Amino acid sequence: MWSLAGMAAPPVPTGWLRYADPATEGEVFRLTDPSIESWMPALPARAVTRRGNLLLFARRFESGWQAWVMDLTKGAARPLSVTSGMIPRSLSLSSDDRRALFFSNQGLEAANVQGTRSQTVYRCREGWGPASAITPSEDGTALWFVETDGRRWALQRLKAPKWTVETIVESATAILAPAPNPRRAQVLYRGENGELFTANFDGRSARAETPPGRVLEAGWSPGGNEIEYLFEPAETGRLVEIRERSLDERADKLIAKTSQFAGFARNANATVFVGASRSKASANVLLLLRKTRREFTLCEHKAQDPSRVNARFTPDSQKILFQTDRDGAPAIYMVNVERLVEKTET
Repeated sequence: MWSLAGMAAPPVPTGWLRYADPATEGEVFRLTDPSIESWMPALPARAVTRRGNLLLFARRFESGWQAWVMDLTKGAARPLSVTSGMIPRSLSLSSDDRRALFFSNQGLEAANVQGTRSQTVYRCREGWGPASAITPSEDGTALWFVETDGRRWALQRLKAPKWTVETIVESATAILAPAPNPRRAQVLYRGENGELFTANFDGRSARAETPPGRVLEAGWSPGGNEIEYLFEPAETGRLVEIRERSLDERADKLIAKTSQFAGFARNANATVFVGASRSKASANVLLLLRKTRREFTLCEHKAQDPSRVNARFTPDSQKILFQTDRDGAPAIYMVNVERLVEKTET
């Protein structure tokens, strides 16, 4: 199934490189030039439009970082705006796919993905600056992000359409990766020591009970009833696990043990997970089937830092995007998985 031999492959878009993966002989596409540093938004921020046709990413030039979009059907890429001091880790697509959101020297900006115009919708308080990606709520009613002054961290909710800001949680320790629930008035975030927290919009927060260890990444299930998280047990020698915590039942269960995932993401219906192994001997991108708990090697990543591979599915679950510095500067890669993963609604 994976062999390229005898296949009449369609032409590769200009600027892309197609190659056979050394580990599986599967077809892999390198989408960006490894001589120019490129990064996708990190989860829970959004990188791909719901139709799966546009990819948002950041590129680094001598003049600084710029937001770019790429047509995933034709391969053409173009810059969105020339903004001084863009912060690449803040980048995300808006929930309606119309704007790129990011922090710059001007503040929180929204740039039209079809043009070069941008609008500043929020400015940080004096002495404060952004400390996370911007994560839009699924219904488009708010943007979520973290601010810090170096001593305190504030979880902020920026409410549309007037862009008024509301502090949900303030902490003396770092607040990481805020993710609004897709169905409830609730937000999920991590603490700097691997703790897992949920907070209601009225500011009431609580630590989610997990086994002894450290939460590496976390996100909501499609229905918002469960938290799916990547977990490193405290006990030496145990494998990294994907676990699930139910909010209503207050129960925590194992989904599957992994071959030492450094990061993970689910597909649209949470039946398949993709992860990047941190094993130096098998530095691969892997698929894990929830039902059977089986893993399949998709391709090599060979990244110096596996936690930054940032592998994710496109909304229809038919492609996987990831990034690695295996060929030089960090670049973005893509693998088609339509023969392995059932198509999902976008």
